[in-house]
Amino acid sequence: MRFDHSIFIASILVSVSCGEPDADAPLVPQAVRVAQVRHQDVVQGRSYLAEVVSTSTVRVLAQVQGTVSALPVDEGDSAVDGDVLARLAAPDVMARLSRVRAERERAERERDFACGRTQTDRRLLQAGDIAPDQLDASEKNCSAGQLAASAAQAAEDEISAVTARSAERAPFEGVVLEQLTEIGQTVMPGTPLVIFGSTERELLLRVPSSDLASGLGEGTSVVFDGGRGTVGSVGGWAKGPAQLVELTVTVHQPDSLPPIGSTTSVRLVLDERAGASAVPLDAVGSDAQGSYLLLVQGDRLNRYEVARGPYEDGWVAVEPPLPPGSLVVVGQLNKLDSDRPVFPVELGS
Repeated sequence: MRFDHSIFIASILVSVSCGEPDADAPLVPQAVRVAQVRHQDVVQGRSYLAEVVSTSTVRVLAQVQGTVSALPVDEGDSAVDGDVLARLAAPDVMARLSRVRAERERAERERDFACGRTQTDRRLLQAGDIAPDQLDASEKNCSAGQLAASAAQAAEDEISAVTARSAERAPFEGVVLEQLTEIGQTVMPGTPLVIFGSTERELLLRVPSSDLASGLGEGTSVVFDGGRGTVGSVGGWAKGPAQLVELTVTVHQPDSLPPIGSTTSVRLVLDERAGASAVPLDAVGSDAQGSYLLLVQGDRLNRYEVARGPYEDGWVAVEPPLPPGSLVVVGQLNKLDSDRPVFPVELGS
């Protein structure tokens, strides 16, 4: 049943107005708001929004001049080492390849003819039908043809290697984070095509530089929904009125993070207590003797000296610990009469 304060106070007024108080009459209970002590982890810190990023990223660059003809892996999709991330159509390179391939085929035909002629001349010399100097000339032509064919093959291999660079491939297993070009776009050597990142994840957040003065920085513990981490590095100060600083967070269990590119709320820990006795902030009083709580035991109030710890969401950790189920008075502690009995009313009742 909900306690009706107006009826309770009215009854007190009526009893007082009916005549002089009886010195032997029991004291009227005073109503007090109370809350049960919680036992929980209390984490005090500053909250920010962090982005889930790859631990390492690379820009995949065009190595030849050409036109983007295909981007086989979409943004956000994964690729393994060697998968084609971007393909370029390079007409000039293909034309050069066609020319050197034709030259190689011509050189091989001339080589085969010259070396075949040498075999024939050897048989003719054995039969006495030609002079030795004619065989020498044939052998020189065969050697020259072999050298020419080898040079043409090397030229074709070189151009083929350039042609292979028109297909830009994943350097390791990872994720396409961003496509920087579009199909049909003409690019030059060195033009960034794709930003590619590893599948390993970490958090990136930007905080005001003034927050670092409160003790945040490298080694600071970080908590987020589903896991914990540690600030691993502090970047340089960003320009502008905000003066933001980039922090990277190494996550203890990276699988607890959402996908790369997502955002998540994080808290950088200033202080924390595990399994602490926690009470509402306005349940802690303060006077010349220090901080204290008023515990309700039966219908009486008892002072309990405490030391304040970290606070979170309106609750503060206190020490020494309190027994489970303890009731503490909340608010207006200095206005209560410790000699009078109490009528506790729990918050939310």
